[in-house]
Amino acid sequence: MRLKDVLIEILKEKGIERIYTPIRMENRNPIQQIAVEVANGNAKICKAERRTTLSYDLSGNLTKAHADVFAGKCERNVLLDREGLLREAEKRFFPHIVVDCSFLNLHTQKEKSRLKVQLKATLGVVRDFMWDEKLAVSGDLPSNYVSDLSSRVLFFRRSVDFLDKTKDVILFDPHGSEVFEGERADCYIIGGIVDKSGNKKGLTGKIGEMLEKEGIGFKSMRIELRGDVVGVPDRINAITEIVLLTVLDGLEIEAAIKKVQSRLVAKWRLKKELPKISKRVDRKKAFRFVKKSDYERFGWLNVTFKDFLDACRDLGFLVLSDEISEKIERQEYDPVKKRYLM
Repeated sequence: MRLKDVLIEILKEKGIERIYTPIRMENRNPIQQIAVEVANGNAKICKAERRTTLSYDLSGNLTKAHADVFAGKCERNVLLDREGLLREAEKRFFPHIVVDCSFLNLHTQKEKSRLKVQLKATLGVVRDFMWDEKLAVSGDLPSNYVSDLSSRVLFFRRSVDFLDKTKDVILFDPHGSEVFEGERADCYIIGGIVDKSGNKKGLTGKIGEMLEKEGIGFKSMRIELRGDVVGVPDRINAITEIVLLTVLDGLEIEAAIKKVQSRLVAKWRLKKELPKISKRVDRKKAFRFVKKSDYERFGWLNVTFKDFLDACRDLGFLVLSDEISEKIERQEYDPVKKRYLM
């Protein structure tokens, strides 16, 4: 369930089918964006006082029909405001995403810039599912980091200043002791770490050590794709989206990863998998090959057939037709012509 689903339930109970708003649509779902604007206190939903030629139905489709209600800056005939929406939303499961930037000082200026971009993208992901106050960022952040986000985002000097000892907490760590399979928690902590230079391995584990020192109980979990962390996106916003697709939309972890996975990250995993299925031919010029149809084995990765061919080329593997591959495997060799029958 997303915040839009809460809003839709409320509107349906009031007999409302269509809604008009002057809000500029930036979210992938107009009803979700309206819900976020209401939750952030930037809009209210009021009874429509004039007929409109366009409106959104509750599925987010633009229709040529007059609206039942108006969403925006309004004070008369208010049907739903921030308090009313959040009162209903808090009855459902909406976790906090906590980005811990305790080690910002270890980053280069370029890494800091990338972290800033990822934080902004993470807020965008949170808005696709929930609302701004469900994102918390901790660390000694420069003022431009704070101003670049939203006044509704929660900022803390340390994660422990936000966490409650009674809350269920999951810390995502590529070296975590458990594998994440969609477990629910009140808070999901993601390390605000961009590792492009130096050696920042193990920093997420140090976040865990700080939590333990303060008496905060948590589970240290890693996200895996078929038994390996290779191929799992590591950007903060991507991890956030994988988690929310899993715990709020109910996707299986593998499907969530594929939906978020960039083709570049998918190719990294593909290059790790291809040697496992390649065949070796022992001749004067030994070579390895894979079958064209082997591409079909990787439907769980976000790769195209061109990506498959590129990865094979990078590895020095030939891509052969199934017919030729089978002849080589059967060793159908012509001793007179001294070559394989292809």
